[in-house]
Amino acid sequence: MSSVSEKDEKHDHGIAVATKEVDTGAQLVAGAAVELDEAEATRIRRKIDRHILPLMCVLYWYGKDVVDYAMAVHVSLFRIQFMDKTTLGSAAILGIQTSAHLTTNQYNWLGTVFYLSYLVFEFPQNLALQRFPVGKWMSLNVTIWAIALCAHAACKNFAGLFVVRLILGACEGSITAGFLIVTSMFYTRTEQTVRVGYWFLMNGTSQIITGFIAFGSLHIKTKGFEPWQWLMIMTGTMTLITAICFFLFFPDSPTTAWFLTPDERAKAVQRIKSNQTGVENKTFKKEQFIKAITDPKTWLFALFSALDNIPNSLTNQRSLIVKSFGFTPLHTTLLGCVDGVVEIVTIFTGVKLAARIPNSRAYVAIAYFLPNIIGVFLVNFLPWSDKVGLLFSIWLTGEYARISL
Repeated sequence: MSSVSEKDEKHDHGIAVATKEVDTGAQLVAGAAVELDEAEATRIRRKIDRHILPLMCVLYWYGKDVVDYAMAVHVSLFRIQFMDKTTLGSAAILGIQTSAHLTTNQYNWLGTVFYLSYLVFEFPQNLALQRFPVGKWMSLNVTIWAIALCAHAACKNFAGLFVVRLILGACEGSITAGFLIVTSMFYTRTEQTVRVGYWFLMNGTSQIITGFIAFGSLHIKTKGFEPWQWLMIMTGTMTLITAICFFLFFPDSPTTAWFLTPDERAKAVQRIKSNQTGVENKTFKKEQFIKAITDPKTWLFALFSALDNIPNSLTNQRSLIVKSFGFTPLHTTLLGCVDGVVEIVTIFTGVKLAARIPNSRAYVAIAYFLPNIIGVFLVNFLPWSDKVGLLFSIWLTGEYARISL
């Protein structure tokens, strides 16, 4: 493919193609002789790992599910993103239901509105990720997210909590989709499986860290400011700091990555050539859209994802369920850390198996569903007096679904 002409076109075998329709990676390496041996490819991959994986892990640890975990304790972007959603569950144990005068139905609605908002805003969020620089757009959403999380502490009723939960759901729609886009830009298909696992298992780390933060919050005694409010302020502040770091240091694509030299950028693009997916293109292509929505696999993935994520509706209830077994708030908070351990082990082993065994993703996912099914039966049929058995059953129903990524 030749260089760009004055008419802003590229020509390939006599076919004119507008430059805006060409992938940015293709533009970068067009006409260049890029030599890439295995040692150099490995060096570049490690450099990419050092600069983007830590930020992805931190954001995913701290940002997404802290709020739900806080609502049940009222704590119930490693996963900053997960921590922010699950704080709702932890906060319930820490006293949010009493402070905000929430009925059981209202508390349940606060869990539901998050996902309704997520669903409504997922499509516009994905369009924005297509139109704007990925890293900058996610940074903006995480900043709004952090402010909304801190604002939880000022809410004294259902209406206020409803609004901030709606905002959290709207912002979250950019994170997982954005991370998947970035991962596909920088890594080969085999590498993607493991890297997605790395940042996604930060969900588990989030639950462990949030559990200890919530435990510490229970010991804060201040007049007029309750433990759950301190939890929201602390987690919101941490999220805001992460958003600033994300804006300053997270790259939008390999073609503009600040930590790569011009030569390394070309080699980073060449390295993922086997993916046959390109790097980045801001032009909407109607024919590709039609091909995607008419592909049966698209709808199978959609159905699987919808059914697979039904257990997410219990995220902000898990602490309350464990507490109902007869555990104290302090014990419930600490026992929630085990959920995180289960998730870390599940995702880490699952992605390693899927990466090592060719064409095994579906089989690995099926195998990891089985413990959850067993746990569901045990929760329903064990006697209520068997507190330990019920607790282990809850742990079995933990984060099995995460492996489906």
